[in-house]
Amino acid sequence: MRDRYNEELKDLNASLVEMGKLCKEAILKDVDALADAKPGDLEEIKEVSDAIVKKQEYIEGQCYRLILMEQPVASDLRNISAVSKVIVDMQRIGINALDIAEIVPYVADSPLKNQVPILMMADAASYMVSKSVEAFVEKSTDIAESVIKYDDTVDDLFNEVKTSVIEAIRNNKKKDAASGVDIMMIAKYFERMGDHAENIAHMVKYLYDNR
Repeated sequence: MRDRYNEELKDLNASLVEMGKLCKEAILKDVDALADAKPGDLEEIKEVSDAIVKKQEYIEGQCYRLILMEQPVASDLRNISAVSKVIVDMQRIGINALDIAEIVPYVADSPLKNQVPILMMADAASYMVSKSVEAFVEKSTDIAESVIKYDDTVDDLFNEVKTSVIEAIRNNKKKDAASGVDIMMIAKYFERMGDHAENIAHMVKYLYDNR
């Protein structure tokens, strides 16, 4: 009985890794769209975002099944409960990726997107998402701590984007104003992705610190 339960826990972790990969894929598709916008980008990212939602629903079902059928001990119950919270953050990362994809066409021809570190923000957010899921699956507080610290990098890049956009608008007046606002919104969504990854890392710290 316990062997089957351990196998189901392993399957749950595997599902979590798959969901994390989908989140990273969504971010990478945002990066591609920002670098070279093409027809169909939005639809592709929407498909990945929808897949993230479906994976969230599937994992929720796994969690309910484990709780109702296997009667987990307290430590396992706490872990399963944590998974149900982690997947909410991951699902919101998928929503943020779709939000970005909807804005990308408005900045596709703007030279401003190449004058600010928006793609660096995307890379940083992708790194945080990937490492936060790894920390959770591996139960590594060291990896979690590195993710939490790395959020400062994302915040610094956001401030750099903001400063660069303000400077560009000041120099070019109305010419860059509209695309500047859109780029700021994209940067804000990447910052939120970092915040969601940090939430996952904090959950790891809560679960496994001093154990």
